[in-house]
Amino acid sequence: MNSLETPWGRLVYDQLGDGPEVFLFFHGFGQSHLDMLPFGRLIQPGQRFLFIDLFFHGNSSWHDTSIPLTKVIWSKIVQEVSVQAGFKDFHLVGFSMGGKFSLLTFELFPERVKSLTLLAPDGIKTGLFYNLNSYPDYFHPFFKGVVFKPQRFFGIMDGLHSVGIIETSLIKFVKTQMQTRSKRAQVYLSWKVFGNLQLSLGKIIQLARSKKIPIQLFTGKFDKMVTASNLSRFSTKIPHLKAISLPVGHGKLIAASVEKLGLGIGDWGLGNRD
Repeated sequence: MNSLETPWGRLVYDQLGDGPEVFLFFHGFGQSHLDMLPFGRLIQPGQRFLFIDLFFHGNSSWHDTSIPLTKVIWSKIVQEVSVQAGFKDFHLVGFSMGGKFSLLTFELFPERVKSLTLLAPDGIKTGLFYNLNSYPDYFHPFFKGVVFKPQRFFGIMDGLHSVGIIETSLIKFVKTQMQTRSKRAQVYLSWKVFGNLQLSLGKIIQLARSKKIPIQLFTGKFDKMVTASNLSRFSTKIPHLKAISLPVGHGKLIAASVEKLGLGIGDWGLGNRD
């Protein structure tokens, strides 16, 4: 394991391989870098995979929750990682929340990104629960209350489910992510620190069209939280983007994507798996 100490937090990452072609992997909410390790079986000679624990996840930590993560701070952190690990250009691979961080990193470092592989990325247009981290600051007292008194929140969720507003899969996801006080605290702190971090989608689309780097977008046919339909207004504006739908739900998309990439589907890396 490698650790980067910054003025804002401690970022931990694991490394596989020692080649000059670098891939950065970002996991989803409630996960850690361990959940992205299945991609390790795709590594080729000359490549190096960095599996990153995002803040509030795995072994990474944020020093002061009164200080939000901003684009300026994230750009400095990515720059520090690249200096410590000794690379300049890189590929980006992200699942769910990690997809949002991949898109953000591309927005900030378009000249250094060689490819984008997105698995049901957050930050474009997603379901109710996944969009909570973009709510204004005055919602935070409500979120904080959820940490200490979750019964009322779960009751509201169950009520919305009973009238068909919320899917069963989303209910299961929310309750799994918030079943303990420590998990609920993780949700709240992530909302608080990441809440104002918004993607400039218009800029990202423009950069993607002009740079024409390989971009592939994986979605799950049975995913109720991040759907191909919700992402279509983004994906259809990038002509060379490859959209791949797999017959799985949100939780099984990593394994299914690794399997598909292992068969040589899509623009993995520099296209040497075609």
